[in-house]
Amino acid sequence: MKNNKDTNIQEKKVLVKKRRKRRSILSFFIKLFVFFIIVGAGVVSYMIYSIKKETPTELIESYSPISPSVIYDINGNQLDTIIVENRSPISINDIPRHVQDAFLAIEDRKFRTHHGFDFVRTGRAMFLTLTGRRREGGSTLTQQLAKNAFLTPERTWIRKAKEAILAIEIERKYTKDEILENYLNTIYFGQGAYGIKNASIRYFNREPKDLTIAQAAVLASLPKSPTKYSKIENAVEREQLVLLQMRNFGFITEQQYEEAKAEKIQFVNGNIKNKNEEEQISTSNIAPEFTTIVLSEVKKILKVADDDQKFIFDGYKIYATVDLNMQNAAYKAFNSNYNMRRREKLNGALFSIDPSNGFVKAMVGGKNYKKGEFNRALSAMRQPGSSFKPLIYLAALQKNMNMSNVMEDSPLTTPGWSPKNYDGKFRDSMTLAKALEISNNVIPVKLLQFVGIDAVEKIWRDSGVVGGNFPKDLTLALGSITTKPIDMALFYAALANGGFQVTPQYIYKIENKFGEIIYEAKPQKKKIFEPEDVAILTYMLQNAVNYGTGQSAKVFKNGKLIPMAGKTGTTSDYVSAWFTGYTPTLATVVYVGNDDNKSMGGGMTGGAAAGPIWKNYMQSVVNIENYNVGFFEFIDDYIKRKDLTLREIDLKIGLLDTDGVDRRTALFKAGTEPIEYEGKFKGGITY
Repeated sequence: MKNNKDTNIQEKKVLVKKRRKRRSILSFFIKLFVFFIIVGAGVVSYMIYSIKKETPTELIESYSPISPSVIYDINGNQLDTIIVENRSPISINDIPRHVQDAFLAIEDRKFRTHHGFDFVRTGRAMFLTLTGRRREGGSTLTQQLAKNAFLTPERTWIRKAKEAILAIEIERKYTKDEILENYLNTIYFGQGAYGIKNASIRYFNREPKDLTIAQAAVLASLPKSPTKYSKIENAVEREQLVLLQMRNFGFITEQQYEEAKAEKIQFVNGNIKNKNEEEQISTSNIAPEFTTIVLSEVKKILKVADDDQKFIFDGYKIYATVDLNMQNAAYKAFNSNYNMRRREKLNGALFSIDPSNGFVKAMVGGKNYKKGEFNRALSAMRQPGSSFKPLIYLAALQKNMNMSNVMEDSPLTTPGWSPKNYDGKFRDSMTLAKALEISNNVIPVKLLQFVGIDAVEKIWRDSGVVGGNFPKDLTLALGSITTKPIDMALFYAALANGGFQVTPQYIYKIENKFGEIIYEAKPQKKKIFEPEDVAILTYMLQNAVNYGTGQSAKVFKNGKLIPMAGKTGTTSDYVSAWFTGYTPTLATVVYVGNDDNKSMGGGMTGGAAAGPIWKNYMQSVVNIENYNVGFFEFIDDYIKRKDLTLREIDLKIGLLDTDGVDRRTALFKAGTEPIEYEGKFKGGITY
């Protein structure tokens, strides 16, 4: 009996201990929860206080979304102004109810009942985004107004929190009509139109009070992505969704819905069809290629989406890498060219880049190029012909071949193809130096057999070229690859700087409206080729200009030939003509051809069609006051260090020259120079 009593007492003690332990754990979690609530409330309170202090919502009354941004060249010369000219705010009383409702149906159907923040809609948007099903906007109309007026376009949780807090504050201080009026007067509709009145006139040539339900639905479609939906085919597609939402949420009747759905939509303003977005929002045509690319690049730098294009109009000073003097020289070279003036269908491109940092100094996207048009310098896909051959020779140099190595210029048959020289003749044996100088076709094909296609592709990709198909047959040696002028410029820039990859830069600095630098380019160079190999190839390409197919591109300063190297390129049937060349401070590519890819006609070679444009451009650049041509330091330095040596060789047999016939100065890696004189080995050494 006693034992049972003791057992019961013991069990009660254990039970009490367990209860105390549970209470202790529960108490701990309650305190922890309260602690986090207090800390959270403190953080939120501080955030609210900071936001209110930084961005008082009274500013909404004087908020204007339009503040011109200015584009300058690298020397501070003004190129363009990014601005919207029309500013016509109107009262909410002048905006019909069905126009207001069109925006509410697609943007924020609970606008008239919520207090600035829609928890259900935001939660749904977060769920869909986190689960990866689709991206859906969760911002109320008031939040959008807060973002447009006070915040940056970045997509972060902190910005969303600020947006929500500001929206609640705005709702406290303003009526729904005041908020909606401000929103409709400041939203961007594309094609340079800010505000509902400007958009109504721009797209339909009528005041908002005269808009039909269908037209209102179209305008309500635009703010989501002004660039996309300002094209009528896209706008009409989204219009149907807006009308459906208006019917489903009771903004219009079934009859009104059917009538609006059947209405044929037409944009009556002809400018919309004839002008690109870039032309609508910029004021000059000094350098349209750079206005276009700078607008594209600044969106990436500032992380501005198409639907947030309004953030470009915020008083930025954008300093482009273009040199206006060089750009004008490029235009002059194109416009004064005989073939360009005489042949209406003939077109082309120029791309000029500083090899030391990747700054693009000049660019021509085509004859009479307009903002937003197809830019041939960046996008035209063409075969480069013989201007691709230096990649084959570089691969050979990397495998320890040199300028004096001799190969046979003789018939060669590969599966389904036999390469032939430009004039159809064969010239027996010759050095690699002469083969590149005269742009021989057979020897680079034999070289490609020796070095392998993979080695050449590695050179191409190491230069920074991304994407595109790379031929896996021997026609590659003659430039059968399809590529863009900018891609060719990347490879030649790596030759000009001694073997380093550079990334094209179009903007080197951005200042905000307060004069603060918010972006500065940080060029990076990556070593991809050995400078000795690049030095020898450059020496070979200098000879191609001095004595070979590139003579039409010679440039002089003070009566002396400047340090320059380059290669012509001509494709089959004269479809494309190229001159790709470089000086120590500039790598420039010129392409000429018809847009329909048809033959330009006999005689339109790289030397005849592209070389003169390159020459005229570079001659004007060299003549610019204080322009420094420079010299190929990597060649001179290695010669001074005796890692590279110069020898006079016979171009045909590759031995040291004695009689002055077919003599050429050649560059060698120390220890690889020929030591025998011509005549000792009759016929030379053949590979």
